[in-house]
Amino acid sequence: MYLAFRFVVRAKILCSDPIAHNLNISKRYAGHSKWANIKHIKAAKDAQKSTTFLRMSRLMRVAIQEGGGADPNFNVRLASLIEQARKYNMPLSNIKNVLEQSKASKGNPPKSTYYEIRGPGGCTVIASVLTDNLQKFKATIKTIVKKSNCMFAEGSVPALFQHKGLIVADPLNNTSLETAVEHAIEVGAEDVTAEEIENEQILQFVCDPAHLNQVKGKLMKLGYNIKNADAEFLPNNRISLSDDDLEAVQKLFDRLEDEPDVVKLHDNIL
Repeated sequence: MYLAFRFVVRAKILCSDPIAHNLNISKRYAGHSKWANIKHIKAAKDAQKSTTFLRMSRLMRVAIQEGGGADPNFNVRLASLIEQARKYNMPLSNIKNVLEQSKASKGNPPKSTYYEIRGPGGCTVIASVLTDNLQKFKATIKTIVKKSNCMFAEGSVPALFQHKGLIVADPLNNTSLETAVEHAIEVGAEDVTAEEIENEQILQFVCDPAHLNQVKGKLMKLGYNIKNADAEFLPNNRISLSDDDLEAVQKLFDRLEDEPDVVKLHDNIL
């Protein structure tokens, strides 16, 4: 099996002292696990699903209503979603229709929620949902969870995950990690990670999700090119699964991803 390694440098910003900021910097090599490879293959196959266009349309609607209008030049999240949709071969006409309809529409945005699922081998899966009919979808996901021999795990998120804003940016030219840390402190981020993946360097800024747009805007003013910015569930620890459990989790993911109301899946699998 091919393993693609990435070099990661992390600087965690500790703010117990409001004046002095201490930095805990560590380095590690991270290889893609079997589950990471499975998800990479699944992402490629997702482009072939008809539900993908519906899912992307819904995400774009929300980005427009919550993130600064229908002009991707002024809405980083929308621009990122359009780029992703094009990678999925979503027709440009479909994208234009979403933008035009969102400009004209004064209706309510889809309702946002998430479901915590205890999966095979004790793993936890979080399904982030955007739906126009919450009651109908609740019945749908109950059927999926039961068919997958899983169960709901309400209340597990606080112990297993951190809900954070995650901003992915290109590094500034000739900028060291120390400078990135200074910028992270300046904009109110909690953590910054420098990653090198196949000779491409990126920075990941972690912040309070409530301050996501504020931190993103400050980074842009400092000159950073923002590649993506969104709220994520980041696992505190990851667990290893057997091949049989991985196969069972894959079936759960397939069933969930067949539903256009499911816009993102998070897990704590190594």
